[in-house]
Amino acid sequence: MIRLWLIVVVAAVAFTVYAAIDCATMPRERVRSLSRGVWVLLVIVLPVLGGVLWFLLGRAPAARPGGGSGYRGPEDDPDFLGGPSGPERHRTDKDQDDETLRDLEQQFHERDGRDDRHRRDDDGRADR
Repeated sequence: MIRLWLIVVVAAVAFTVYAAIDCATMPRERVRSLSRGVWVLLVIVLPVLGGVLWFLLGRAPAARPGGGSGYRGPEDDPDFLGGPSGPERHRTDKDQDDETLRDLEQQFHERDGRDDRHRRDDDGRADR
């Protein structure tokens, strides 16, 4: 019987801690009825009942922008294929790699061009 009470107390404490953390970290626009501080105080003062009230009355459901399911396939995601993304485009690792490769190729062609000119100027004799 003592083990059962111990399990119930541990579960109640874990639930209360989870509810208090959830309440404290919830964005302001998703807190209903009371202010966040009052909800945290209520969850701590009334351990199990406060947590139940928080989850039933104080926590607003997350609003989904599409109104449908939360999953969007790649064909519905404008960023998936790298389509137009407005005036400000974020640089990715691939963009940096491409730019680095272009710079290296340009350096290679410049150096190769200098070597070709040097070879053409040379009359075939080795410099000593």
